[in-house]
Amino acid sequence: MPSPPTASLSQLILLRAVQRLEAQQGPLDDSQAMREAHAQQRTMPQRLLARSDWLAREQALDVALAQWRGRLPWLALVAALLIGLLSFSLLQAVVGGNRQINAVAALLAVLGPHLLSLALWLLLLVAGGEGGGVARWAAWAGSRLPGGTPAQALVLEAGLDVLGRKKGLSAWALGAVNHAIWSLALLLTLGGLIFAFSFLAYRLTWETTILDAGFFAGFARISGWLPGLLGFASPQLDVGADDNRGWALWLLGCTLVYGLVLRVIALLVSIWRTRRLLAGLRLDSEDPQLRQLMQRFAALDASALLDAEHHRAPPPPAPPEGGRVMQGAALLGYELPPSLPWPPVGLPAPPLAQRIAGAADEKRRLLAQLQDLAPQRLLLVCHGPSSPDRGTERFVREALQRVGAGALLLSGETGAARWRSWVADCALPLQAVFDAPAPARAWLEGVEHGR
Repeated sequence: MPSPPTASLSQLILLRAVQRLEAQQGPLDDSQAMREAHAQQRTMPQRLLARSDWLAREQALDVALAQWRGRLPWLALVAALLIGLLSFSLLQAVVGGNRQINAVAALLAVLGPHLLSLALWLLLLVAGGEGGGVARWAAWAGSRLPGGTPAQALVLEAGLDVLGRKKGLSAWALGAVNHAIWSLALLLTLGGLIFAFSFLAYRLTWETTILDAGFFAGFARISGWLPGLLGFASPQLDVGADDNRGWALWLLGCTLVYGLVLRVIALLVSIWRTRRLLAGLRLDSEDPQLRQLMQRFAALDASALLDAEHHRAPPPPAPPEGGRVMQGAALLGYELPPSLPWPPVGLPAPPLAQRIAGAADEKRRLLAQLQDLAPQRLLLVCHGPSSPDRGTERFVREALQRVGAGALLLSGETGAARWRSWVADCALPLQAVFDAPAPARAWLEGVEHGR
């Protein structure tokens, strides 16, 4: 079985945010989102993503995601300030205000915290941890920044969920951030040491009280081997020698190789691995919520197929019972948003004036009422910004078979051109498509004046 296509990180974050929102508040009204996703996309993963994108826009989750992107420069500024503070602390631990420095202690002060942080990250990576505790603490703190909203907190939690679904992705991504901070801190520290040793005179020693001198000699020789390959001299440890320059170069070389270079290598590997894992992000086809949505889309496919089978040969209009003459008017609202008033402002309320959400039982009852009343004119009211689908086409055809004449009124300020093109493509026998209540009212009331 072929693997499902990949999706972008933003798409998966919005999809997960919509899932979390529905888990908290209950299922959202997604009838229009389902119709548009079904009509615009052909593959199941793309339909699922299109539905979540539509609902994310409706719930302002896409705005929250954009706001987080806008905060990134400010977060980077805070990180830069923290890096500067960290670098200054490391530099002060070495040079301070005293011109006499124990070279080995200075090296431990520079590299100790860095190596400890690196070891903890490697332990997390080897143990299969994701760093979720730190990340979720950061999410909790970030959601309570000034100006934070519940939508922003929801998007942040969704992002952590997405990163946590790919094994190792959180550890590599957080590691990349950690390595970037330490790389910059060590670069600034190295620059500060070079400046201090270049323009100020320091006395670097390896004095000890309880350790043997051979210990320092061995440590300096072993630790200075790799920097020596890059041209950094090792200190002269002869008794009585005062090799300040040798110790300074040894300290700079070890800081460069075991500090900055090591962190840059870890940073590049983490970025490469993170990009590889991000490129492999896919929809979780085993997720129960997504499987339910797949079944609903499959039902729409079946409905569209059934509609296509009957499209070419629609049943003939059923005449009114008893040979009654069609008379009167009817006003029907089809799949209108609940927020719109009914009847629409500026329209009369004939004896039959109903609105339905599009459920199958509602359509059956309404078609039965049209069959009984046999109105001479029917005005259908639909939501202009929505996209018509085959279910809408089938209902309009069946309704027109039970009336004398029909017209369409679009509510909203957009979509008239799309609906008129749809009516023409489907060859629907509508007399007119109105985008304003006044001409629609005149058409509907024309039955009373014999027009």
